[in-house]
Amino acid sequence: MAEKNLAGLRVLDFTRVLAGPYLTQMLRDLGAEIIKVEQPGKGADERQMSPIVNGQSGYFMMLNRGKKSIALNLKDPKAKEIIFKLAKQADIITENFKPGVMESLGFSYEAFKAVKPDIIMCSISTFGQKGPLSQRAGYDIIAQAMSGLMWMAGDPDRRPARSGTSIGDVNAGSHALGAILAALYYREKTGKGQYIDISLRDCLSAIIETAIPRYTMSGGTDKPGRSGPHHATMGPYGVFDAGRERYIVLGALNEAIWARLCTAMNRPEYINDPRFSSTTLRAQNLNETVAIIEEWLQGFEDVNEALDILEASSVPSAPVLDIEQLMQDQQFLMRDMIVEVEDPIFGKVKLPATPMRFSGTSVINNEAPPLLGGNTEAVLKEYAGMSGEEIAELRARKVI
Repeated sequence: MAEKNLAGLRVLDFTRVLAGPYLTQMLRDLGAEIIKVEQPGKGADERQMSPIVNGQSGYFMMLNRGKKSIALNLKDPKAKEIIFKLAKQADIITENFKPGVMESLGFSYEAFKAVKPDIIMCSISTFGQKGPLSQRAGYDIIAQAMSGLMWMAGDPDRRPARSGTSIGDVNAGSHALGAILAALYYREKTGKGQYIDISLRDCLSAIIETAIPRYTMSGGTDKPGRSGPHHATMGPYGVFDAGRERYIVLGALNEAIWARLCTAMNRPEYINDPRFSSTTLRAQNLNETVAIIEEWLQGFEDVNEALDILEASSVPSAPVLDIEQLMQDQQFLMRDMIVEVEDPIFGKVKLPATPMRFSGTSVINNEAPPLLGGNTEAVLKEYAGMSGEEIAELRARKVI
């Protein structure tokens, strides 16, 4: 078996839905052991999320490959004892409940730190653990709306648009991974653990590119808004209609690429045209810029002919793929971005892989997701030192 970067690390995982499970899936793929704590009888929320086929949630399978599942009623005093026994042997604790929930259950960072001084705990929430909005109910779409991102997405004359995926959740999970790795490095140097507070909104506001400096550097006169399929301040850089329901993207953000694009389109007169002499001017004259390119594209019966010309001219460009095309793309497949998992109920299913590649270690993980509570007995015996009789008693009391 290939070596894993985080082999030997243990994570006690209270997360559910997307942001937290996405984080702990990456940690698992990097080699950490994930002990997922779930509600008896129901399990984590993502077990009920579509697509559901043969009683199995593809949403859950996508986010929980190779994890261990234990079922515990966290409100029971005995379950609390068990959690602290598990925490003593954990390196990292993850949760994405509404701020205050873990504390109300008796599972604050300070409580965990008391039993494991070097523990690293990561909380993910919509607005962060403190502040006037921290207690507001939140989902990814709330973070998108209040981050500035949604205001920037969509066509100028239409309503703001939600991203086609829950980008706030996966972006926060990715930032959380970086934060945890930084905390692990700090612990390696100092022996000290840390508490990590990740906000979906913060993470989205951090990636809206030049929107904030455009506003601040203009003294508030430049108010970034929706620019549709094209970049607001640089051009050409966007989605172009090639006719017959075909779309491509291309970018020509410096003058050398613009010259190559004009030559490829057999329109050399536009190379030195003052309307198009810089990326900023091409964006300011966006309608004309787009019209020139789309007129050329729509002259081809097969858009691939145009893409071949652009590629030969070293103009960055690509077709807009649908999911079926993505699943047939050789570059995507050769990078092992799809893993085939043998689920004990569903059977074989193809799922997205973690997108990191290392020269000496692997992130490929085709282990099945756990059955609800499927590892409870083994985990309690190994890490909580419990006997079969004690576990049977807990089962009878519906603690597990």
